[in-house]
Amino acid sequence: MLIFIIGYMGAGKTTLGKHLAERLNYRFYDMDEMFEISTGHSIGSFFEKFGEAAFRQKEREILYNHLDDRQTVIATGGGTACYADNMVLMNQKGITVYVDTGFDTIMKRLAGKIHNRPMLKHISHEQLPSFIRDHMNTRHEFYSKAAIKVDGDEVKLDELLRNFVPNKPSQLL
Repeated sequence: MLIFIIGYMGAGKTTLGKHLAERLNYRFYDMDEMFEISTGHSIGSFFEKFGEAAFRQKEREILYNHLDDRQTVIATGGGTACYADNMVLMNQKGITVYVDTGFDTIMKRLAGKIHNRPMLKHISHEQLPSFIRDHMNTRHEFYSKAAIKVDGDEVKLDELLRNFVPNKPSQLL
């Protein structure tokens, strides 16, 4: 089984993906890490040097190269589900899990980390809340196509695990 974790930046995709992979005894990949290894660039430097369109194409290539993986959990980038037909591909080839995290939680998690986020680094501090709220709303259209939705403010891993291991008792985290 191939599981894709999707959601907005700061939603908790990597954390959830690691826990889920560990509990299922699956491999775990973080698309941001795979991107940086593949290109030899940080995401920020790649964005600055080549632009968002080139970034999205490379990200899609990495996604495409893993569509036949098995027993794998992949935490995608925040925009992966929103580019081209990536969401359709992920739903066809695996199970998508949307980590739906509230605006306030996202803002807290991103506080002080804006310079690490290419989409946010040129947004003024005053404009940041409205930008993030609008951006989250725009991306929700894509995220809502996920097969499974979890509350990113209070993830219940045992409940999520029931989607993948029915009738098997699970241990608490």
